[in-house]
Amino acid sequence: TPYPSSPLHYLYNIFQFASGYVATSAALPNMARQLLSLLIILQIIIATITLLRSLSAVDAFAPFVARNIRLSANLSNKMALSSSAATNTQQQLMGNTSFASFLESTIPAYLAETGQSKATKRMNNVIIGNEAGDADSIISALTLGYVTSYDTNSPPDNTFQVPIVSIPRAEMELRRDAALLLDMVGINVQKLLYIDDDIVTKQLLPSSSGSSDVLDSTITLVDHNRLRPMFSHLNSIVTEIVDHHKDESHHEQVAADSGKRIIAFENGHATVASTCTLVAERLFQSMAESDSSRKIDGALGLSLLGVILLDSINMNPAAKKGTPRDEEAIQQLLKRTDWSSCADTVPSLMDDATLEKIFPNGRCNIPDRKALFDALIGAKSDPKFWLEMSAMNCLRIDYKTFIVNDESSIGLSSVIITMDDLLAKDRFIDSMKAFIASEDVNLFGVLGVTFVDDKPKRELLLAGNDVNVLDSFAQFLLEHPDAADLDIAERKDCKENTQDGLKMRVFRQGNPKGSRKQIAPLLLQHASAVTL
Repeated sequence: TPYPSSPLHYLYNIFQFASGYVATSAALPNMARQLLSLLIILQIIIATITLLRSLSAVDAFAPFVARNIRLSANLSNKMALSSSAATNTQQQLMGNTSFASFLESTIPAYLAETGQSKATKRMNNVIIGNEAGDADSIISALTLGYVTSYDTNSPPDNTFQVPIVSIPRAEMELRRDAALLLDMVGINVQKLLYIDDDIVTKQLLPSSSGSSDVLDSTITLVDHNRLRPMFSHLNSIVTEIVDHHKDESHHEQVAADSGKRIIAFENGHATVASTCTLVAERLFQSMAESDSSRKIDGALGLSLLGVILLDSINMNPAAKKGTPRDEEAIQQLLKRTDWSSCADTVPSLMDDATLEKIFPNGRCNIPDRKALFDALIGAKSDPKFWLEMSAMNCLRIDYKTFIVNDESSIGLSSVIITMDDLLAKDRFIDSMKAFIASEDVNLFGVLGVTFVDDKPKRELLLAGNDVNVLDSFAQFLLEHPDAADLDIAERKDCKENTQDGLKMRVFRQGNPKGSRKQIAPLLLQHASAVTL
């Protein structure tokens, strides 16, 4: 008898066998009848054992069914994503899709499907941060993509949200704070999209408007409000701005009264310390309009919280960075996040002792905000990291270009190292000259910040080949009433510093709040009145 595939199959075979036995037993010898009887008893025993084993395996059977249901659902989702109703499907998915899965699985699967389907019309909204690519630019783009996709209150418009890391893939290792935070929440940075990836340069943000492979796209700018010069041919497809810098008055098609031009900057100051605060506010609004009792995905909550703490210096009053809106976002994230949903991640960039400090009551409970801030700021400002970094990497790790007009621009790098240590780096002058030439800017500045007793100390270096232009900017910063709030004083030990034709002047800055957000508008103001 073949080995049956189920207990019911066994019982059916026994019934058939017993029926035949009854019909033929009278014609069989006694010994044959006894053997047949033993075989029937043996079949009954085997069937009974198999039945009991199958009943005890119900717990194992249920996950098997669930797994197959999930596989079927995933297949259905992929099919739906390749259809014209991409946004609708994406919104439905977010109810059960984690932040990590959205970034690592949903987006790659969607792009793979749409890349293979030439017949389907596809609309993508590319979300991108500024060219400096700091933690705020990176995380605000990633989280806004997820939050917008999750917002079931927004009307479907067949648009799929595609957040992009706004720096080359090779430079991500230099963004230690962002890398550490993403590692904490279980996101593999290698699976993210970067600005130099082929699918970005050839399809999503092509280098020329005539690309035959271009996918239909719109652009959302986060943490800046003017598309960088390399993408100037795409200015017309910018449809949304979420930022906290001074409005440079570009992309007029994105009107302030449309609700799509959110720039948290008033009276010369940012009204939030972080773009991630604006993303968090949008998340809270979405939750209030749908289900206010719903918990926030743990990876999403921790990512937003970490960056807001970084940008506000953990709301340290001495830093004068944080605002009431930042603190409200921090409190809401601490209270409304489901911390258990990311408790099983195993960070590879953080030791157990640090992790225990951040989660003193266990991974399922509210993190200690100071310990989280200390870990992130430590990764970002580690003196050993900055001292060992090459001069060129120091200049490019957090750099932005500011356009004055069609013929001139200003470049500003932010560093977390003293000017003395920066100037002492091997081949610093040669590196700075090469960097200025590569960026083709008329005036170059380095904004330095270090922390002494948890208080920021700021310095500023200005450099250029035209002595008259450089001196004009120095005089403006030292004497003009509009710059008085920075409390600038020139370092006499660095005055009249000229090397290899490059003129430099170095300043101390008394106001710790005077970051690039404040200094760049002032330099642009003066640039508009002089010839660079």
